[in-house]
Amino acid sequence: MNIPNQFLLITDLDNTLVGDDLATQRLNQYLDNHRQQYILVYATGRSYKSAQGLMQERQLLEPDYWITGVGTEIYIQGNLDFVWANQISTDWQRTAIASFVASRFPQFKLQPQAEQNPWKLSFHLHNPAQVSNQTIDQLVHALQTLQLKAQVIFSSNVDVDILPIRANKGNAVQYIQQKLGIPTTKTLVCGDSGNDISMFQQPTLGVIVNNAQLELIEWHCANANENHYFAKNAYAEGIFEALRRFEMILT
Repeated sequence: MNIPNQFLLITDLDNTLVGDDLATQRLNQYLDNHRQQYILVYATGRSYKSAQGLMQERQLLEPDYWITGVGTEIYIQGNLDFVWANQISTDWQRTAIASFVASRFPQFKLQPQAEQNPWKLSFHLHNPAQVSNQTIDQLVHALQTLQLKAQVIFSSNVDVDILPIRANKGNAVQYIQQKLGIPTTKTLVCGDSGNDISMFQQPTLGVIVNNAQLELIEWHCANANENHYFAKNAYAEGIFEALRRFEMILT
């Protein structure tokens, strides 16, 4: 159960919380000093193991929850949330999708095994300059034609993630928010790339850091919302800026 005036802070890692070491340290120190007032969640495309490695390398705070694998896994105190895993497993045909992509889309190269999980297929593009949004649209259409229920997330102009239809960062955010009973007015999501768009599609407050990727900036311009803020500052300083703007700063 949340305590009065407690906020839910959900942030991407790479190029959002992490990217400017001094700004990260400053935000870390502030959150550490007010730890009881914030429920901290890291929402990342990284695997759980990789995200933990980054946390140790950059001396980040241990979060209350991890959302990893672009929203396909949720961890609390080192344990996988199997309720979430069961929810997203419905209609997921991972083996069939993997075989189809391998045979029809040779320009997609599987990422290392460490970045795969039972609910996620992750690829890098062989030649990003030669792959357009039209290619991604073709993949989506082909999966739909074959009735292979999945969603395709394209981010940073190089990463292609194929997930169960119910799995993404945004739905994972909503799951945690409802589980904790934190209102939308006290929930802030923070991101920089295309795999964060689903978080901004939730009815929460949100900040897009100033160094954001073009795909997120374009989405933001096309979906203007008074609850979303495009920060003047980059990385963790942009998060700090949003905490002030949305009156989530404690003194």
